[in-house]
Amino acid sequence: MGVNIGGPNLYNGFIVPWTRGHPFPCQKEGSTSQWIARKWWDCVYNDTTKNLNGYYYLPEISTKALIGQRLKDSMHNVLFVIGGFIGAFSGQYWYKCLSRRNAIFASMPFQLVASIFMIITLYIYRGYETDDPDQTTIDKATKNKDVAISFFYISRFLSGFSAGMCCVVSTSYLNEISPRALRGTVGSCHQLAIVIGILFGQIIGLPWILGRHNAWNWGMSWVGLLSLMGSIFIWTLPESPRWLVQERKQNEAAQSLRKLRQSNDIEVELIEFEEEETASNKQDLGILKVLSLNEFRWPLITTGLRDEKVFWGILATGVINLIATLVALKLIEFLGRRPLIIWPLAGIIIVMIGLTILIVLNAKNSEDKKDALAIVSIIFILLFIILFAVGLGPIPFVYSNEVFAVEARAAGLSSAMFINWFCNFLVTLFFLPLQSASGGYVFLVFCVLVALSFVLLFFKMPETKNKKLQEIQAFWK
Repeated sequence: MGVNIGGPNLYNGFIVPWTRGHPFPCQKEGSTSQWIARKWWDCVYNDTTKNLNGYYYLPEISTKALIGQRLKDSMHNVLFVIGGFIGAFSGQYWYKCLSRRNAIFASMPFQLVASIFMIITLYIYRGYETDDPDQTTIDKATKNKDVAISFFYISRFLSGFSAGMCCVVSTSYLNEISPRALRGTVGSCHQLAIVIGILFGQIIGLPWILGRHNAWNWGMSWVGLLSLMGSIFIWTLPESPRWLVQERKQNEAAQSLRKLRQSNDIEVELIEFEEEETASNKQDLGILKVLSLNEFRWPLITTGLRDEKVFWGILATGVINLIATLVALKLIEFLGRRPLIIWPLAGIIIVMIGLTILIVLNAKNSEDKKDALAIVSIIFILLFIILFAVGLGPIPFVYSNEVFAVEARAAGLSSAMFINWFCNFLVTLFFLPLQSASGGYVFLVFCVLVALSFVLLFFKMPETKNKKLQEIQAFWK
């Protein structure tokens, strides 16, 4: 999932002209993926269109058509997120019908197929390497454009579906195999893996690796290799002992727990699993039922709201994100879940207001002052990433598994991840058009949403650190 988030930002310089019908951007040695097209095919060659690196910009788009074009340019990310929230929504059914381990395995073929489709795209609609192509060469190169772009969009959708589904089933598995004292740390490893994937995807996207006009499809598809490896190694992991208890397979649950704990002293924990199952020995609840019950409605709201971030495709942000997430692994069991959600939200409000002011000032100041403002803006962006990574990144995956009873966990967790992915969809769909319409003031929209989240969670979010399910649910009753 992290690779699918971190990589595309570095390849936009090739993806945007490719989907617009300019699949042949030139690229100088050692350059980044500037989204530039060749001088032919309604690109005008003159000093104003040629940037400092010698590229040629895409044809100018009228102000009236800009918002619509920005929406089209971000469609590959929109489809990834649409796949994500559909995958998250369906996660409850995989979760119920298959074992936890089998459900994780089931998410991997979708990414494998997505990677194959991604590789195909650039080979059937790639272009040419000559500087002065004739019309026959151009026609031949663009003949399969629609088919290739369709493969590309399907690939992004399938990648999102796999990621959304995995968010539900893998976080549940991590929660169910971890001892209570390490539940937060182990659960946060899911977000840590995402952050590592983002950083690795950014590294792979560097121009001297796969960030080139004739290799970006491999940069977006190599994650399929991880899915293939995961499909093999998943069978070395034990099944969730909690799920086995739920399925009345006590002997297998005991064997699984012994393997996980590397100890025969498992009776107390096994009894706790059985007591929890007995206390909630009810029929599984669907999503509508979960939404209708007060004891489940507040857990759903507090786990489904995750604030969004804008990913700048630069290595500094990936490194800072990784370091802050590693720090969060220690803080989550030391400070608890609630402080790491509440107070970073307050900090993000301040950062967003600061960014808005800086962007507005940058537009009004002279060039010599813009450099200083840009440096301060970068500092604010890094602060935002740190605040996100220490709590808002990892904790929702942990928290959402801690607050639902067994009978509501599948529907509740799936709904929470669906809301999360749906909010990602809204941001991906509307951010560029909003930015075009409002400029730097776009961050004030998110500032209001974060402020509302802060108030809601301050009053309705209980601490779950080292607490039993019954203690947590008592907060909402």
